Amino acid sequence: MSLTVALLVLSSAFAHASWNAIVKSSKDPENAIGAMMLIGGASGAVIALAMGTPMPPPIAMRWTILSGVLESGYFVLLARALARAPLGSVYTIARGGALVVVWPVSVFVLDERVSLGHVAGTLLVIGGLTATGAAGERRPAEGESDREKVRAGMLLAAGCALFIGGYHLCYKLALSSGGAPAAVNAISLCIGATLSLVPMLHRRAQMIAAVVAQPKRTVAAGLLGTLGFLVFLSAMKDAGAGSVLTLRNTSILFAQVLSFALGERPKRLGVAGAVLVTLGAAILAQA
Repeated sequence: MSLTVALLVLSSAFAHASWNAIVKSSKDPENAIGAMMLIGGASGAVIALAMGTPMPPPIAMRWTILSGVLESGYFVLLARALARAPLGSVYTIARGGALVVVWPVSVFVLDERVSLGHVAGTLLVIGGLTATGAAGERRPAEGESDREKVRAGMLLAAGCALFIGGYHLCYKLALSSGGAPAAVNAISLCIGATLSLVPMLHRRAQMIAAVVAQPKRTVAAGLLGTLGFLVFLSAMKDAGAGSVLTLRNTSILFAQVLSFALGERPKRLGVAGAVLVTLGAAILAQA
């Protein structure tokens, strides 16, 4: 992986962790995320049109559409998970779990090359993500109902991992089939945003209220999501899906810092996990 690709992935990781933190800090994450995704899809379309990006060829378009469908499931589950559990834990489970989906498929189906460095780096990242997720928050939830709420959030985060792994593979296949990153990004986000709104239609009033209450946060999250993912797709076009996704999971470090700013306090195990992720990412960047 070249230094340029590694830097693109790391900048994408920071943008991704930032918009997740904005969603978490929103007064009503479940209702705010719909508007955030609409802004993301619209801005992605504007960028693609401004760049004069051609539409993806038929095969790439199929994978792009499927990635958008999977993104919609991710958006819905993410909002619900963040409304119930800490940012650090949700983010770790969702991003780390996606590795379990992507790496085997990347190697055995997409025939991506695997070196000792890839294996060592991936194992360190997985170990770090596992440690961070196990650490949780320093202060336990008060009361059984709160604990059940957090558990539900963790399960929703695990569901997110399946969707994340799936849409990353679809993106890689869309790009390798001739799709341009800007077009793939815009089409997928528009589909994902539109479909994610379907289960929220009965809460239209609450969604509008959530946006009116925090308009700047909503716009910022939507733009960060679009720009961050466009940068990520540009990097993935020139590198393997497994290694790029693994390196992008350094966003867990940014998420830990942002979660601290939101008042979450990780245990030492969580800090150790963050260090392991950093080491693994450094190895992957050189592999």
